[in-house]
Amino acid sequence: MATQLNLDISEELNITTKRGDSLSFTVTVKDSNDDAVDLTGYNFAMDVRFSNEKIDSNVVLSTSPPAAIASSTIVLVGYADGTLSLDATRQAMETVAAGGYVYDIQATNNSTLDSKTWFFGSFDINDDVSVWQ
Repeated sequence: MATQLNLDISEELNITTKRGDSLSFTVTVKDSNDDAVDLTGYNFAMDVRFSNEKIDSNVVLSTSPPAAIASSTIVLVGYADGTLSLDATRQAMETVAAGGYVYDIQATNNSTLDSKTWFFGSFDINDDVSVWQ
């Protein structure tokens, strides 16, 4: 009989938004006992990409974008009550064409430097009619 060890703790969270709309939402991160995790001791990284390939030209939004797309920044902040807040301005969201993308969010514990992917999924951007001038 085979023994299996699954270290993948990530949760699938598919996101759909509109092109050119501000993007803002929160999720609450809980441990296996259903207690909120204090997120103040973590750094977070997120990339939205055309595909799972890890090449810079594939990135459309990021917490640390290449200089060529510096306006396409996502801000992730973790709070003591377990809340993880994600924000991207409408200006950042205007830079990305409507379409289907993939993303993930990695959390790195500042004390242990342990890094895990907590969320992943599709990142769909629907086209919009109105555009800010």
